[in-house]
Amino acid sequence: MFKLNKIIRMKSKITVLLLCFAIAKVHARQSLTMAESIQLALKNNLQVKADEYVVQSYQQLQKTHSEIGKTSVTWMHGQYNSLNKDNNFTLAQTIPFPTVIAQQVKLGVAQTEGARWSLSVTKNELVYQVSSLYQQLAYLESLHQLLLSQDSLYSGFVKASALRYKTGESNLLEKTSAETQMLEIKNQLNQNEASIHIYKTQLQTLINTTDSITITDQLRRLSLPDGELSINANPILLLSKQQVVINKQNKKVEYGRFLPDITVGYFNQSLTGFQRINNDEVYFDRSKRFSGFQFGVAIPLWFVPQQGKAKAAYFNEMASQKKYEYEQVSLNNSLIQTQQELAKNKADLDYYERSALINASLILKQAQRAFQSGEIGYLEYLLAVKNAHTIRASHLASLNQYNQSIIRIQYFTGAN
Repeated sequence: MFKLNKIIRMKSKITVLLLCFAIAKVHARQSLTMAESIQLALKNNLQVKADEYVVQSYQQLQKTHSEIGKTSVTWMHGQYNSLNKDNNFTLAQTIPFPTVIAQQVKLGVAQTEGARWSLSVTKNELVYQVSSLYQQLAYLESLHQLLLSQDSLYSGFVKASALRYKTGESNLLEKTSAETQMLEIKNQLNQNEASIHIYKTQLQTLINTTDSITITDQLRRLSLPDGELSINANPILLLSKQQVVINKQNKKVEYGRFLPDITVGYFNQSLTGFQRINNDEVYFDRSKRFSGFQFGVAIPLWFVPQQGKAKAAYFNEMASQKKYEYEQVSLNNSLIQTQQELAKNKADLDYYERSALINASLILKQAQRAFQSGEIGYLEYLLAVKNAHTIRASHLASLNQYNQSIIRIQYFTGAN
């Protein structure tokens, strides 16, 4: 009985420990800066890992481009020389023309480099997505704080208005207006919290974690990349350029296949019977071996199929060249457009930081002073407070739009 109770107590302790561990895991949190979020995403993102495996696959395939085919080993036994039974051992190897092998090796190197640039495209896209999401979260968190201050203020308004209405100092319009403003702010808070949850879930997916994420960077103005803004380092453009190299090299391989294959061989056999050696008849049994070498070429007689492959490779090269030129124009225009958007957003942000925010603070101060001195009524005061908060919310939105433009420029210039 004592032993049974001991086992039950032990099981209970284990259950409690497991439960505590599970709760701790459910509530696990990660506090991350934007730079830390980017590094974690580059390390853990599943698409990045998949593309890394693709690179390794092409690295292994490089070894196959110098392949020369299988060696033929033939054993023959029978009466191929006389009534006596002899045997023959033949070793033969067909080798593509050396020029073709060299071009195939270069093709493998080019394809591996293409896979690396494809990985760079994925990483650049990932950094852009993580940065954009992080900045969006920073904006929503700042907006959340602003909405909380508004909610606190309007909650006080509602209590005061209800008391004033009860004592007959105000009318139903004042009370209803205060309640409407409070409910509107609470609705905005709910919408904002839902958006924060959505963006955090997206960020978790990119980072490949189940832990709850808390951002630590505050919403602030980001800086442009150093140096001249250019698309020359954009991985999409460089991948497109590398595809031209790949298709050009593949064309060389296909045209090289018009060259003959080379066949080399070695044979070793018996020739049972009499052979004339220095005018003497000498008998050789099967223990005596005769050997020699073979050399030949394999020339294609029907050129049409290979000619079709070569022309197709040529057109693929031309297509990739045009796609590269299109990417140049498209990315350059996107960069110019984003720079124009940045200039517009900068002017808007400068307006808020140089005058609008100052005016918002002045509006609040003067409205509070006028309300306390009885110069304006409750509704005028409420409207002034709403206008000031609207300006502050618009400033946050303007700052977010400015930062998003910076992040897009970093994406187009490959500065991530």
